[in-house]
Amino acid sequence: MKSGLSLVFLTILLSCTNRVYRHRIETYLNAHTREGREQYMADDYRSYFMEKKGMGKNKEQALHSFSEWDAPLHPDITILNHVVNGNTWKIEFNEQNDFSKLIGFPGWKGTEMIRFNSKKMIDEMIYIPADTNADYKKWLQPAVEWLQKNKSDELNEVYKDAKLIQTPESAKKWVSLLQLWRKETGR
Repeated sequence: MKSGLSLVFLTILLSCTNRVYRHRIETYLNAHTREGREQYMADDYRSYFMEKKGMGKNKEQALHSFSEWDAPLHPDITILNHVVNGNTWKIEFNEQNDFSKLIGFPGWKGTEMIRFNSKKMIDEMIYIPADTNADYKKWLQPAVEWLQKNKSDELNEVYKDAKLIQTPESAKKWVSLLQLWRKETGR
C-alpha cells in the first residue's frame, strides 16, 4: 500500500515539475522583449544552430540576435510535442510571428534541445530547423510584387537582392508595409 502511494505521489510531483519547466520554456520562447527572454537564461548560457559545435553564442550574443529581428516581430511559438530526459527537454514546435502571419505563411517547424541547470535556468539551447520547411518567399512574393509597384523606396529599405534586411527597424517597417499591402489588396 505504501509503495502504491509513493508511486502516486512521485507521479504527481513529476507532473507538477514538468508543468513548471514547460511553462518556463513557453514563456521563454514567446517572449517579445530582451528582458522577457533573459530572465530564464543562465549566466553561462550557450546557444547553437543545428548541432553543438564550437563555442556557440553566449547569453549576450543570443539576446542581441533575438533583439535584432525576432523580438520586434513578436514570436508565436506553439509546442507540438516534447520529450523530457533528466534536465534536457526536446521540443518540437511551429514558429510564427507578425511577418509570417501577414503573408499567410504557415510557419517554421523545428526542434530545440533545451537543457536546464540546477537553478532551473536554461543554460543550453540547440535549434534544429526541420528540413521539410517550405520557403517563405513563395508567400512573400505577391506582397513584394505589389510593393515594388507601389512602395519601391520603402521596399528597398527592408529587402535587398531578394533577402530580408534583419534589423529592429526593418522588422517594424515590414509589418507596416505588409499591413498596407493587405489593406490595399484585400488579402
